[in-house]
Amino acid sequence: MNQHMSFIRSQISPNSGRWSALVVTLFLSSLMHAQINRSKPPVPGPPPTVQVGTSKNSTLPNGMRVIVVENHKLPMVSLQIRFDHPPIMQGDIVGYQDLVGELLTSGTARRTKEQIDESVDRLGAQLSGASDGLFASSLKKNFKELMQLVYEVVTTPTFPGAEFEKAKTRTASGLKSRVDDPDQIAEVVGRALTFGKGHPYGEVATEASLAKVKRENLVAYYERFFRPEYAYLVFVGDIKENEAKDLAYALFNNWKGTGTLQAVDANGVETVKGLGPLRFVGQAPVAIGPRTMAFVDRPGSAQSVIKAVFPVDLKPNDPGALSAQVLNTILGGGVFNARLMQNLREARAFTYGAYSSIEVDPYCGSFMAGCSVRNEVTDSAVTELMFEIEEICNKPVTQEELTLAKNYMAGNFARSLEDPRTIARFSLNTQLYDLRADHYATYLKRLDTVSIEGVQAAAKRLLKPENTTVLVVGDKEQVANKLAPLSFSRTVVYYDVNGDIYREKAELPPAGMTAKDVMGAYVNAIGGVGAISKVKTLRKEYTANMQGMSVTLLEQYASPVKYAMSLGNGPMVLQQIVYDGVRGTKSGMEGKKELVDMDLEDARQSAYMFPELFYGELDYKATLNGIVDIEGRKCYRIFVQKSSGGVFTEYYDKETGLKTRRTEIQPSEEGNFSVTTDFSDYQAVDGIRIPHVIHQNAGMDMHFTVTSIEVNKPIPATVFIVK
Repeated sequence: MNQHMSFIRSQISPNSGRWSALVVTLFLSSLMHAQINRSKPPVPGPPPTVQVGTSKNSTLPNGMRVIVVENHKLPMVSLQIRFDHPPIMQGDIVGYQDLVGELLTSGTARRTKEQIDESVDRLGAQLSGASDGLFASSLKKNFKELMQLVYEVVTTPTFPGAEFEKAKTRTASGLKSRVDDPDQIAEVVGRALTFGKGHPYGEVATEASLAKVKRENLVAYYERFFRPEYAYLVFVGDIKENEAKDLAYALFNNWKGTGTLQAVDANGVETVKGLGPLRFVGQAPVAIGPRTMAFVDRPGSAQSVIKAVFPVDLKPNDPGALSAQVLNTILGGGVFNARLMQNLREARAFTYGAYSSIEVDPYCGSFMAGCSVRNEVTDSAVTELMFEIEEICNKPVTQEELTLAKNYMAGNFARSLEDPRTIARFSLNTQLYDLRADHYATYLKRLDTVSIEGVQAAAKRLLKPENTTVLVVGDKEQVANKLAPLSFSRTVVYYDVNGDIYREKAELPPAGMTAKDVMGAYVNAIGGVGAISKVKTLRKEYTANMQGMSVTLLEQYASPVKYAMSLGNGPMVLQQIVYDGVRGTKSGMEGKKELVDMDLEDARQSAYMFPELFYGELDYKATLNGIVDIEGRKCYRIFVQKSSGGVFTEYYDKETGLKTRRTEIQPSEEGNFSVTTDFSDYQAVDGIRIPHVIHQNAGMDMHFTVTSIEVNKPIPATVFIVK
């Protein structure tokens, strides 16, 4: 460089002035550009150690821990009080813990709810309760007065009876509205399926459980768990350490809690008056069951909400937690280029958004992946969702995906540091979850070390595609049967909106009434035993639309038990069954085969023109099992057990005696399908009332309408010959 400058000085005269300066500038500029290779991005430097801010920690003599995070940029101070204890089961009064949080700020020994609200408004403050503590904030000049209010709320809440009843009413209203919100249903049932109802995280509040909650339950919970030895006081904002400590000491130092801890019995169980035996969180649930399709029916829903869920063993201080978060970001954790988003939204246009989450938790973590889609693509969306979960387990992610995910996470982390409450949360988490002191300070360095191999290991360890429960909330008739082949059991399991196995609500039948009585009323309603016994032949022809194709269904019967059925589209026969009383055949587009075993027995059972008269001969066992509502009409429900082991359910109109519906789970090579058949428009033909409209749903909707019914008209014997 010195040689270049000497050459320039020797060639430029002292009188060259501004021209000489310009030449030197241009030369230096060209020289510098020549030394930089702009075809390659600069090599990034090492990730920095993050200055997350400092917190000052101390402990009061009564055991309350105090965390102070100073931030004097704004004249604001906030306080979080957290009472830390293991989760407990709420049992048959699920919902009372949420009421504790709502009512915590509804009255103290000195103030009514109205007075508390007035004070909060006058101070321009925030104050909100939770089942594990509270949050409060205000301007610095008002904070001391706010702290006095906080002290009263924490140490002398009264849970007023009138406010308790109002809160129960509001909560009950929310529970009623849940049935109309598919996302809420999916959230609640998804938690129940992830953790199980035997785990505190899987419990579901219902109208029935809420009705059992009493004010004494809230008081008992508060007295047992709102104690100084469980408490963390976290100050954030325009307050000095000694000022915060002095406030905490002056207000809380002499607080010992209200209740008295009870000794455990010989079995290690603690019993609390007002709560009964405490059941703390036990062994964490494990994803070990086969892949299951769970369904909550919302008739008429135009969309399906899908959630794939299972528990994971991932605690906050797990060495693999950061790799797991990178894994989730790549799969569906918020980045637009995430795999679920690219597949289900961009490539297939199934949804506006598809996401996943992996939640860390000291007692049990969880995985969720899901989206909302149109009914007609629900099964395809589930297939693609599971494909992506399996794919990320089986194949390493790309370097591009890894870099994008890490950059996204680093940016989110940096932005979170702009909020002083983040530092407080970091300090609280460090103590609650036994994290390393530099856990957050070294976040970026640790994130930088996450490798493709680390993500792969996290996927293989945590993701359980074979043990996933896939929950769908949607229209059963349009969607459910299509999901059966995706379950390892080839069956869809139905749940109600509270996460319990679905059971029809039923009233008790009249005392002494039996299934035989209901069947007798039906036989009388369609014409009586005398008229039915005179029927020797029966021919029924229906038309229907099946997947856009017009089809004709023809059923022919001859006594005692001969049967022929054909389903066709014009001259093309789609399926044909013939049963001569002993043998049977089935033929269709795949050829003809002799019926044997269960298929032959099904043909025999179909050969009875009026099977309700012959349940004894068929060796069916019918049981009256209550009165249910079917589309606004009261119907007797009868469970029928076949001799072959199958079960179906029939419904008979209480007023008319006529059969209105039959439901059955039918096995097939694709899976076990729920078949619902509705009967309507009964009309008399030669003295026998026969349904002229039959609507059947078995994975597809088929609406059959009678075109012809003939009673006791000759049917050629050749129709029933088995060849």
